[in-house]
Amino acid sequence: MKLVYPVIISQGSKYLLASIPDCRIDTQGNDLADVISMARDALSLWCVCEQDAGRELPVPSTSGSVEHSLDELVTLVDADIDAYRKKLAKSERRGRTRPLVAARN
Repeated sequence: MKLVYPVIISQGSKYLLASIPDCRIDTQGNDLADVISMARDALSLWCVCEQDAGRELPVPSTSGSVEHSLDELVTLVDADIDAYRKKLAKSERRGRTRPLVAARN
């Protein structure tokens, strides 16, 4: 399953910040490529965890409907949930544990 969600990117004091409002997820990165990669990873992991908990994933908003300020960038980030689930399973077979995801309340 592949999904695409809008992401709001803004400049923090030290890092770029990414917020995925539909899922209430926040992450950060050193530069634009890094923050988009981090957003994709956080989104994918969050989706896997939500599915594992038996919860439905939210319907993605359109990028044009996301409220943001003029100094923020709105872009889209995709999540290939099936591929990410395989990546996690491979990692867990090697003895690594699943990373924690903290969503905003």
